[in-house]
Amino acid sequence: MPSPSLTPKAKANVSTVIETMYAIAAEPDRWEQIVQALDVDASEAPPEAQGAARLAVLAADRAEPASVGVVLINAAGGASAWNAAGEAVFHQRLGVIEAQGLRFFNPANHEALDQARHRLRGTQGRQVIVKFAQANDEAPHFAYVVPADGLPPALAAGLGGGATAGEGACAVVFPAVEATDRLWANLRESFGLTPAETRLAARLKDGLTLKEAAGELNVSFNTVRNQLRAIFEKVGLSRQSELIRTLTQLGSLATSFQESSGRGLLGPPIAATERGAVETAPPIRLLTLRDGRRLAWRAYGDPKGRPVLMVHQGLGCSVLPRGTDILARDLGLRLICPERPGAGRSDARPDFSYEGVGRDLADLCRDQGLSQVQVAAFMSGAPFALMAARDLGPLASRVLLASARPSGQTLETEKDKGHAVVLFRRRILRNAWLADMIFAVMRLQLTRRQLEKFVRAAASAPGDAAYLRSHPGVLEFIIDYISESLAVTSRGIADEIKCSARSPTLDLSGLAAPITVWHGEEDPMSSAADVAAWLNDRQQTVRTFPGVGHFLPHKHWPEVLAWLASE
Repeated sequence: MPSPSLTPKAKANVSTVIETMYAIAAEPDRWEQIVQALDVDASEAPPEAQGAARLAVLAADRAEPASVGVVLINAAGGASAWNAAGEAVFHQRLGVIEAQGLRFFNPANHEALDQARHRLRGTQGRQVIVKFAQANDEAPHFAYVVPADGLPPALAAGLGGGATAGEGACAVVFPAVEATDRLWANLRESFGLTPAETRLAARLKDGLTLKEAAGELNVSFNTVRNQLRAIFEKVGLSRQSELIRTLTQLGSLATSFQESSGRGLLGPPIAATERGAVETAPPIRLLTLRDGRRLAWRAYGDPKGRPVLMVHQGLGCSVLPRGTDILARDLGLRLICPERPGAGRSDARPDFSYEGVGRDLADLCRDQGLSQVQVAAFMSGAPFALMAARDLGPLASRVLLASARPSGQTLETEKDKGHAVVLFRRRILRNAWLADMIFAVMRLQLTRRQLEKFVRAAASAPGDAAYLRSHPGVLEFIIDYISESLAVTSRGIADEIKCSARSPTLDLSGLAAPITVWHGEEDPMSSAADVAAWLNDRQQTVRTFPGVGHFLPHKHWPEVLAWLASE
């Protein structure tokens, strides 16, 4: 049956959101505009618009394994295995793959790769971005350097060469190139670009943002934005979905891969830096689930201590605040903190649901042979924790929900004004079909400056803002766990938003463990009464904390652990 035609208002709503994504992809400083753009009802979006949103999720998130180039480097620096795409990238662009190593056409690339490998050894398993120079002053080529054992199974399975990596090996991963090749090849071949457009393209190739290019070219920002639009028209992009995709890719080259030379205003890319809590976190462990997916997790504290399943907040990674490992050990706690599917190093779950993810978390506890476990969750981790506790049955002794975020859509109120992050969550839940596109674009703009702005906007409650001013270290921690969660893909957070939008209630009928609720009196996202209503008053106790909003888990972290250590 054909889809019903859209009303003029619905068409305008969809157009508003898409046009705003153009602007944000090209100029990340304008990310707050998405909050205003989402103040529409775009739930009537037609299939073609939903298809455009799916195409905006970049090759780094959605690429078929065969299109991603991989070359495995052993501890001695030799190339031990590679796939066809990796070999093609080298032979056509960078050099030759040899058993004793990679022979680059440009000698400077040897030093770049050596520095990337050296840096990787100190990053505890994160990825490092490396910029390779190509021959004939062509556009630079970017790649990730990651631990060999951190490759997704689909990529590892596609390697040829017949050699094993061994301890200390790494992999050079080249994102799918055909998507960006069209842009750069057409620019080089000059499809009728004017001198001004060519100068702008050269600045963007060098890593400048549009704002920086305007300053260097001594023209207005509107001028370079119009020139950018002309460039896209002249290289032959005809469909809206292609324009979204290309703008996003160009935005990633102009911001995410900036050199740390000090010229860029936004700072070095988050994906290539390690800060704060990540540096002291225990190593990541991997559990292979029954369907072959990998669930990543970390263990903090005393290996023989009282077990606690820690369900992280909104972005679902496994990084806990600095000092947690020692404090948990002193309190006799064994904290098991998994990364939810599609976050950090955990593989995405095709059938993402609260029940399914809860089963994954419960399977981790069973794999560890736990006879009893407490469950603690923070913010948007609450629904997953409840489903994990339900699946664990008598193994779950009690549940703590701190700053819980009830699932489902909620209406905006007058008091939401002035709370940008609250409005963003309410509106993205109302237009959840856009989640893949929005978070893919935002992920590519992750720099320290952008994340600092986001965290400060989240501290909109007076008590939270005061706590952030007096404890600047919490800013570092939040930036750490956001960048850790989004290191590989934005699919996890997008799946969570879509799951929450379609799951306003949870089936708690099989949950026997008592529930304790902790909530900040100033929390602008939800109140303790909202949480109690969502739980159908199944909570055993509720404690409210004055002078704090949703920063409660940060401000009262030692108290959280002390409660978990109490009888």
